[in-house]
Amino acid sequence: MIVSAAVKIYSFMLDKQLTLPVHRHKDAKIILSQLRPDIYDYPHSIEGFLTDKGEFLDRWEAADHAYECGQLVETAEELRIDRLMSEDLW
Repeated sequence: MIVSAAVKIYSFMLDKQLTLPVHRHKDAKIILSQLRPDIYDYPHSIEGFLTDKGEFLDRWEAADHAYECGQLVETAEELRIDRLMSEDLW
C-alpha cells in the first residue's frame, strides 16, 4: 500500500541517496530550497512514493502497485493511469 509521496535525491555532500517522505512532491522542493537555496532544481532527484514496507517506487511503479493493492480501481469512467500523482490518492 502507498503511504506517502517521496522524493529521492542524490546528495553529493554526503555521497549517498536520501529519500524524503512528504505529503506532496512540491513540499520536498520547498524543504530542499531552504536547505540549499543556491540550487533551484535538483537534477538528480526522482519523484515517487513510499510503500507501507518502506520501499521507494517511482511514479510508474507506484501506479501499478496502487492498482495491485486496491488503492486505485479502474472503471469505465476512469481509465487506468500509467503514472501515479499524489492527487490520485489524497
